Amino acid sequence: MSAMSTQRSNTTNLTVGNPIKVILIFALPLLLSNVFQQIYNMTDVTIIGHKLGDDALAAIGTVSIIYNMFSSFVFGMNNGFSVVIGRFFGAKDSTNMRKAIGNSITIASMWIVFLTVFTISLRVPLLNLINTPQNCIETGLPYLTIMLAGLGLSFIYNIEAGILRALGNSFIPLCVLILSAGLNVLLDFLFVYKLEFGLKGTAIATVTSVFIASAVCLIYIIYKVPEIRIKKEDLKLNKKIAVELLTSGLSFGLMFTIVNLGTVVLQSAINSLGQTVIAAHTTARKITELMMMPNSTLSTAVATFVSQNHGAKRYDRVIKGIKQAHIFMFAVISVQIVFMYLFGGGLIEFISGSTNETLISTAFLYLKFDIVFYYSLVPLCQLRMSLQSLGAKIVPLVASFAEMILKVLTAGLLVQKYKYWGIIICEPAIWVICAIYITIAFILNPNIKKYIFTSRK
Repeated sequence: MSAMSTQRSNTTNLTVGNPIKVILIFALPLLLSNVFQQIYNMTDVTIIGHKLGDDALAAIGTVSIIYNMFSSFVFGMNNGFSVVIGRFFGAKDSTNMRKAIGNSITIASMWIVFLTVFTISLRVPLLNLINTPQNCIETGLPYLTIMLAGLGLSFIYNIEAGILRALGNSFIPLCVLILSAGLNVLLDFLFVYKLEFGLKGTAIATVTSVFIASAVCLIYIIYKVPEIRIKKEDLKLNKKIAVELLTSGLSFGLMFTIVNLGTVVLQSAINSLGQTVIAAHTTARKITELMMMPNSTLSTAVATFVSQNHGAKRYDRVIKGIKQAHIFMFAVISVQIVFMYLFGGGLIEFISGSTNETLISTAFLYLKFDIVFYYSLVPLCQLRMSLQSLGAKIVPLVASFAEMILKVLTAGLLVQKYKYWGIIICEPAIWVICAIYITIAFILNPNIKKYIFTSRK
């Protein structure tokens, strides 16, 4: 039976068919979704660099790190919810699946109010805490305020898309995101170029496009996915399911947030190196996010694959699918390395809109060094998210916490001695250390260990 023949309405069963085939079919719309997400993120940077100059580029680089930290928590929580929903879907337990969806909505509603108030209240103290230059705060604060005010919309969209992906539907979130990305680009030009709103114009464009994406996604779910039409009683918190959703959501959310907290600390060290370095690092990180996207996307797809197969108790497929996903990603990274060394300099110049040779060479140095270590990110990302899908919540958190501590130590020691080189070598060293730890933890996971023992016997 093929994977496509198991499709029920607008959902896809990932517990049958060739593992790498169903993973890649599911991952492709995810990848395209992330590409379009990065396109309009990079459009912001490109428009700002070309229209508003290096100072504005430095400003958005320093303030957006705060937004990214909180948005990563939102993204992580929704991934955690999706894992629970996907597990019920894989087990063909439609009653509890609908309860999990209803409880996800109830829990998310509570978190939206809390996060909006909390993040807006802390934005200025956090910017001061990471040594953000005062001119960057003055320039970037309106942008940050608008983005944080729209964080609830991001939560709504991500939970809608997460529910669809948990059921194996990654195509519709792609279509919605393409619509949103196209609108965002048009609004960027309107608010920044035509109306000259400055940095806050890019924030208004982003929040508006996310609002439309969440509205369209909701309409689709209501009218096109009968499997997840919930009733009023499904919204009432079920103790067992709510606890499972919260522990899974918080575990995922904290995993992403802890890593980003370390990045915030690193940013405080970068802020002490001057605005040229800040602008260079902002540009390099945007390119890095684009280059890391295939692995992060495949890791998300693998997590859904593992979640459904965990629900179906198909651990043989879990092992096979992860092995095949690793091999595929190693091949992709090899191509990326060649591309970066050949075209990286021109890409930096295009995105930043800068002719500053120091800025371009600094960003290129970061990219050339770090990309070689992307191989270590494959087990780190795929196995960490797979462990979450298998119900192991502590080990991934320990790995994330260790990553944060190492970044804090880097900011306090390496940067002081080696300046920007300290930033460059920090993350690759952390990736290798954490990848070794997470690989050992995955092999020793009871479900996986039992399978390996049985297969050898």
